[in-house]
Amino acid sequence: MKGIHIEFVASEVLDKESGRKTDYILKNMKADTILVLEDPLTPEEEKELITETMKKVDLNFPGIEVSTLGTEAEGLRSALIHILGGKTRGLTVIGPSKLIRQIKKNPNSIDLFTKNR
Repeated sequence: MKGIHIEFVASEVLDKESGRKTDYILKNMKADTILVLEDPLTPEEEKELITETMKKVDLNFPGIEVSTLGTEAEGLRSALIHILGGKTRGLTVIGPSKLIRQIKKNPNSIDLFTKNR
């Protein structure tokens, strides 16, 4: 079946996962899933994710795209986060590079552009 699989992940799921958040995220990236995390990744977690991703890049796994809406949610940002089921602290969107052409981060939104499948 063609399409894009998007998974909305509650913070409790990542907290309960055995191992690190990075392992859970990379497993889903290799399965061609776009993740919307309820809570934003910290700068340290994002750095760890990018470091671990670079170790796994090959012809079958070209990498990931990551964008985080920060912790100071107001107005449109707050509404977007609420609609997506997140808390107003922020959220993170992560997807495999082979599906995502570009993620643009604006002050109040994340624009996700996918590749044609």
